[in-house]
Amino acid sequence: MPLPAFAPTLTDGVVTLRAHGPSDVDGLLTLAADTETRRWTAIPQPYGPAEARRWIENTVPAGWRDGTVARWVVEEDGRFAGQVDVHLDRPPFIGFGLVPTARGRGLMSRALRLAARWAFTQAGRPVLHWWAEVGNLASWRVAHACGFTFEGTRRQAVRRGDRLVDGWFASLTAEEEPTPRTTWWPVPELVGERVRLRPHTDADVPRIAEACSDPRTRHWLPTLPHPYTAESAHGFVLGCRLAESLGEKVTWAVADRADDRLLANVSVFRLDDAMNPTGGEIGYWAHPDARGRGVVSEAVGLVVGHAFAPRAEGGLGRHRLQIGASKDNAASRRVAERAGFALVGEVHQDAVVGVGADRTLDDGVWYELLAP
Repeated sequence: MPLPAFAPTLTDGVVTLRAHGPSDVDGLLTLAADTETRRWTAIPQPYGPAEARRWIENTVPAGWRDGTVARWVVEEDGRFAGQVDVHLDRPPFIGFGLVPTARGRGLMSRALRLAARWAFTQAGRPVLHWWAEVGNLASWRVAHACGFTFEGTRRQAVRRGDRLVDGWFASLTAEEEPTPRTTWWPVPELVGERVRLRPHTDADVPRIAEACSDPRTRHWLPTLPHPYTAESAHGFVLGCRLAESLGEKVTWAVADRADDRLLANVSVFRLDDAMNPTGGEIGYWAHPDARGRGVVSEAVGLVVGHAFAPRAEGGLGRHRLQIGASKDNAASRRVAERAGFALVGEVHQDAVVGVGADRTLDDGVWYELLAP
């Protein structure tokens, strides 16, 4: 179907998508100067008034004229908030960005739904694709809120300047509702007497690498990368955040309340098990200098309370939790037993333990705890 020669105005009563104009130069300069925008996009640098005017006067109108790219200004309360683009070539895909003061209030999700509806109903596109450099959780949060289905990671599939980087990919079809496909589990702070459970920070990376390089940790978790580097730790943390967005698990850093030093790690996983939709499994490991002090037991107790709390109260709404351990892993078994888990079974040759010449199949044990 024929497309308009310039941007039609779209609104949901809160945000408005409109055509670019001369007054948008300052807004474009603000967007281009933003650290996060520069980190995740290929916006040219330096970017000054001449580049902004060329974008408004030449690039945007050309995309509408030749039917390749539909571009709008995102406006809130009459103020420039950002941009959203629909690239209409095959495959059609979207791009977007907000100035810092407009973030965190759901404005871009509203804008993206308006643009997607136009792409499906007016431009006749059957699908919209989204992609971003791996790690761009803010962009993925917008696409997730608008119903895009995460399709995975592709290596060196996104162009960033003169190089290729790994990318995340997702899509939304015209038949799908623009609402989230999965629960994006938050990571709330849980505070005990000695420990504070919180999301990971960059300061945790060296401690994660130390813990996951430790021979004892590697004996019980032999599938860990080796050598386990700072890059491995960054990948682990990012994987935790992505898994939370896909409804799979929630992971906490267990930190010392006194100095915020990472002591351990605790996760509740298998939250997306269709055969057991209100169950879950707990896993944990400790930094070597935190072992034998009861900090993992305290952390698991906090996680159990959160997991059994109703979702309406901010919990995970679980009815049953499990812990699996190697039969010979006395420390892990003590944690389960101190948290009130009951031994429910033993599985022969359940998992690999050990590394190198010591690698072998070990029997496993399963513990279970039901919600009160």
